[in-house]
Amino acid sequence: MDLLTPAQQAALTQTKLSQRMANEQYIRSHTELKHMISHFMSKVLRDKPEDPVAYAAHYFTDRELPEVIRAEMASPITFGS
Repeated sequence: MDLLTPAQQAALTQTKLSQRMANEQYIRSHTELKHMISHFMSKVLRDKPEDPVAYAAHYFTDRELPEVIRAEMASPITFGS
């Protein structure tokens, strides 16, 4: 059972494509995101917290995070360090 007409499906597909392209452009223009996620994942894998959600909440609300990420950006991205 099709819920969308072909025209609606085409419009939805185009909207999704446009959104994906905009998202990719945003991520490319904000390289600090890669560093922040890399740093967070490295810490999670190193610390293996019992409650990853609480750990993430603490990590992303740390007032020193901007300074940590700026320092991380000065070094190459490494996983599992």
